[in-house]
Amino acid sequence: MKKTTSGFTIVELLIVIVVIGILAAITVVAYSGVKERARAVNIQSDINKVYKLIEAYNAEYGSYPVTDPTTITGSSTTSSAFSDSGCSKGTPRADWVPGVSATLPQSDHNSGSGVGSLGGCYMYQSDGTSYILSAWNMLKSPQNSTMYRRLGFREMGTIPFYYCNQVNIGGNNPTPYTVSKDYYKYSYTLSNISWCNETPPSGA
Repeated sequence: MKKTTSGFTIVELLIVIVVIGILAAITVVAYSGVKERARAVNIQSDINKVYKLIEAYNAEYGSYPVTDPTTITGSSTTSSAFSDSGCSKGTPRADWVPGVSATLPQSDHNSGSGVGSLGGCYMYQSDGTSYILSAWNMLKSPQNSTMYRRLGFREMGTIPFYYCNQVNIGGNNPTPYTVSKDYYKYSYTLSNISWCNETPPSGA
């Protein structure tokens, strides 16, 4: 009698390897999505904490912490914005909201997030009356939350200063509107500014 042995054929082994590869890829994608959502929640939490700090400061002193006394009004201003110490633009400093004694969140500017994967920063600007507080260009995908404002700061490739609904951010340059160029959508922003016409461009 002949002794027979059983085992996997080459085709069966290849099928198993392919299935394992597909499952591994799905797991990596799912993990990345969960990780990014958790990061976005943490950024929102950070901004809300800082928002409470500046409102508490205003309640105590009758004005918001000042970064530049130049009046913030109209469609733009050249007054200074402060950024966290991990940022390469603005005026980087650990106490990027001046006069607040609490430890403030710091970013990793080269995080691969935001428009063009350029990364972003925590940023703050105030003349004492108006303020803009933003996790600017820190998200890896566009958002439409209650923290989506069509005001904030320009691209991180320039010295940032306040812009109200700047038409070239995702709008006129390039034309038509392109969400992948819209810095506002990749940011969480809180501000008490009410005079800015924040009507989004078509498609936003």
